[in-house]
Amino acid sequence: MSKVEVEINGMKFTPMGGSPYKFDYCRIYQDVVSKRHDERQAYRSLILNDLFFITYFVMRIPVANHPFWVQACREVEDGPKDYTLDVWAREHGKSSIITIAETIQYLLANPDMTCGIFSYVRPVAKKFLFSVKETLQNEKILHYCFPDVLYENHKDAPLWSLDEGLILKRQTKRKEPSISAWGLVEGMPTGMHFERRIYDDIVTEDIAESVDMMEKVKNKFDSSQNIGTDQGHHRVIGTYYHHNDPLTYVRGKRDFDDKPKYYYRFKPATADGTATGVPVFLSQGRLDDLRLTRSFNCQQLLDPSPVADASLHPDYMTKVEKKLIPKELVRMLLVDQAGDYETNIHQRKADSWAVGVIGVEPVSDEIGQSNIYIEDLWISPANESEAIEQIVRMYLKARMIHRLGVEKVGISTTHNQIQRALRAYGRYISFDRGGNGILLRPAGRNKRKFIESSISWPLNNGKIFYSDAVPPPYLDRLKMEMRNFPAWHDDGLNMLSYVYDVIKDEFFPAAEDIAEQNRRKRYEEKPVQRGWMAM
Repeated sequence: MSKVEVEINGMKFTPMGGSPYKFDYCRIYQDVVSKRHDERQAYRSLILNDLFFITYFVMRIPVANHPFWVQACREVEDGPKDYTLDVWAREHGKSSIITIAETIQYLLANPDMTCGIFSYVRPVAKKFLFSVKETLQNEKILHYCFPDVLYENHKDAPLWSLDEGLILKRQTKRKEPSISAWGLVEGMPTGMHFERRIYDDIVTEDIAESVDMMEKVKNKFDSSQNIGTDQGHHRVIGTYYHHNDPLTYVRGKRDFDDKPKYYYRFKPATADGTATGVPVFLSQGRLDDLRLTRSFNCQQLLDPSPVADASLHPDYMTKVEKKLIPKELVRMLLVDQAGDYETNIHQRKADSWAVGVIGVEPVSDEIGQSNIYIEDLWISPANESEAIEQIVRMYLKARMIHRLGVEKVGISTTHNQIQRALRAYGRYISFDRGGNGILLRPAGRNKRKFIESSISWPLNNGKIFYSDAVPPPYLDRLKMEMRNFPAWHDDGLNMLSYVYDVIKDEFFPAAEDIAEQNRRKRYEEKPVQRGWMAM
């Protein structure tokens, strides 16, 4: 690579030693100036064959002239074109390189083909389309090199808007725009097919707060495969938010030979993926600033729940078949209330309702701990009426509930409404002293300490079990809360902690004492034998 500084499309460029540039831009520039190469053909060829040229010289991203970006561009353009999953740290150029630069390259090379950008909702996808639109519309080098593809005045294009999409010069008369933006959970297209599909930001912090919403995105992602084409391709791009998000779902897909379906590129912010590792792109100062944020492990190290930092390990819970759960349990239904709830998904509060049917084995170990069994579970955002309907369903399904515990916060009257709803089914609950209803009160306790002091020892010592009949989405949510504790939501953990409030005044005899009582009972009931047979 020549060492002379050059300027192309207003961007000054000095090559870095050792960077794997695909072409010698300085020499090409000198050949263009000296008329040894035709300028239009030279730059057109670079745009069609070099992603770095687009990101730096066309999109004018100064930081793109960095070894990390240069190498990333080469990996994307030299790697597979279909079924790829790129999980990179934030601010490391994945959307600029793949969603924007490569899409521009694809459209200019294939003007008769169509491209769709998909995010979890359409407004997010339209932000990517905006970048594509502005680049195609305003960069003179593209109009100079591709007069056969781009309208000289974008107002002459049949379509040129974020809502309806963009149409370039093409020979076909298709109903699909050349490129358009869509949402998975809202705004999915109907009756359209795309040769190129880009899935970017299909998981964000917004949807990571709802197991139900994540499941919906997974289902919609699978459904969207039907709007591709036989010879088309698609890429998935993003950053992890937790271990059960849609990107994890995509990564786990396997083909009929049980091989990974997606080619996986994983790029954390440090060379070794640790918080103290050497930055691969960001400055040390920038990385140090980000390290102080709660989102650092998630968005920079791509590990939303580092095992080393976990105080509650979900793997310490034991799965048990429903039929093998002991029959003689003290069974309770516990309710942890959510805060206010908005019906608009963009305005929902972060808290969820957490409702669990928990069975406590009325036998204790040598330090007074009993096994507990999670028999049913529901953790989800909901308004109060929806939550009460769910509570009633779970109560009736459980058949025998010895205690109903409802969190009492402030002036909340939820327990009264649950009481009335159950009465309609012939179930009578009393929250008076000595009744079968219990008001669970935070009582000014620090929630983190309350959860740790309640759950940590039983969990770490194998005292917490869960039925194989617990709905997987809600079990996954509980496990996710454990992995991310205390940095994430704790609705299910708070509900589970209340078990120990309910049974704190209960006396459960030790297993050895029960065994001794049974032995004595059998001895006392044994018939008195006479004669030599009694010897």
